[in-house]
Amino acid sequence: MGETILFLFFVVLTGTGAWLVWRRTGNYDIDFFTKILGWILLIPGIWGLLESLRFIQ
Repeated sequence: MGETILFLFFVVLTGTGAWLVWRRTGNYDIDFFTKILGWILLIPGIWGLLESLRFIQ
């Protein structure tokens, strides 16, 4: 049960990070900030997904 919750957390983290990386507002300052925040969320999210998939197998 704990692994499933952790997996879902990393799925949400990765989805949020990817959404922030691809989001365009037209304001370059806000886009720069959201892209940095998106990459900060996306990289650990992908790493966590790969680690949690090792537990599922």
